[in-house]
Amino acid sequence: MNKKKISWITPSCFIDVDLPIINLLAKDYFIDWQIVVENNQEIDYELYVKSVLKDNPNVQVYFFYLTHRLRSLHNIIDLIRIIKRARAFLPNLYYISAAMHPYGTMMYRLMLPKRNVVIACHNVSTPRGANSEKWAKKLTNMWIRSFKNIQVFSRSQEVILKEKVHGKNILMAHLALKDYGESTIEVNKKEERTFRFLFFGNIVAYKRVDLLIEAANILHDRGIENFKVRIAGSCNCNWEQNYASFIKCPDVFELMIRRIPNEDVANMFADSHVFVMPYQDIAQSGAITVAFRYNVVTLVSDIPQFKEFVEDGVTGLAFQSGNAGDLADKMQWCIENRDVLLKELSVNQKNFVDKELSLTSIVAKYKDFFSKL
Repeated sequence: MNKKKISWITPSCFIDVDLPIINLLAKDYFIDWQIVVENNQEIDYELYVKSVLKDNPNVQVYFFYLTHRLRSLHNIIDLIRIIKRARAFLPNLYYISAAMHPYGTMMYRLMLPKRNVVIACHNVSTPRGANSEKWAKKLTNMWIRSFKNIQVFSRSQEVILKEKVHGKNILMAHLALKDYGESTIEVNKKEERTFRFLFFGNIVAYKRVDLLIEAANILHDRGIENFKVRIAGSCNCNWEQNYASFIKCPDVFELMIRRIPNEDVANMFADSHVFVMPYQDIAQSGAITVAFRYNVVTLVSDIPQFKEFVEDGVTGLAFQSGNAGDLADKMQWCIENRDVLLKELSVNQKNFVDKELSLTSIVAKYKDFFSKL
């Protein structure tokens, strides 16, 4: 049977989402993969992609480097070039996760056969406190109303999509686990005297890093000393004013306020005991899949979006959203019950991930959906 062909268009920020999917899908499809790299990106994406795909004969990769900001009118010309290249592959279907707002929706609709287009929507609901929240909501609504075939990445986002628009053909397939390779350090967490909590990811308002700082201050005031809080990730707002000024106990914190290179991520999780996500809102989280990959127990806020991934006291822990005191209580419980935590919750988390989030099962959903288009 002849393999079908897919023209796939991905922005550089979602390479780690699409890469494992494409690598496995290529067993059954020929894929032309265009990766759109935004202006002023300094990461060597080409090396990263090649290290995973190797010389996969069923995937041809093309990097398209933008030279202007996304809002620039010049990007309409770039979009035309990207779309023409996608069409020249003569694919059976198009998969687009590069929305390229604000012009992408219009250009894709004008130049591609909508019935053969699958769009990815990572944030059906825009998190409260996100950058340019109102503008993002408008662009997302335009994106999901313009196409029939839509992928979402969590059951909670699927529910929201069905409430917003009707008559859509929906693929719900979870994010694949983010894999940054194996750790190069050997750590025995059971014998580590210091208990380490980790926050990892871009630092933005809705992720409530301020709440984690407040909780750490509370623990310190209680006289608890055998713990560290590592905060790792880039911050586009004023870190010193919005966060650092609230730190009362600097010795407790390990601050890595910068973009974390891919090669450092595995080691960072290797010596961390608990991954903390104090978010007040989220669509779905890529960061939690990193914790799952490295089997680090998660402590999350009790917002609905986390409930399909973390069952409090079974596969992880949850605290009352927005309540620093409750977060501090759960952190203290972790420190005082580390043997129970590391043994039971870690095992339960791994069993959940193996059953629900295996790459094979995720890719099977893509294949089934594509076969019906």
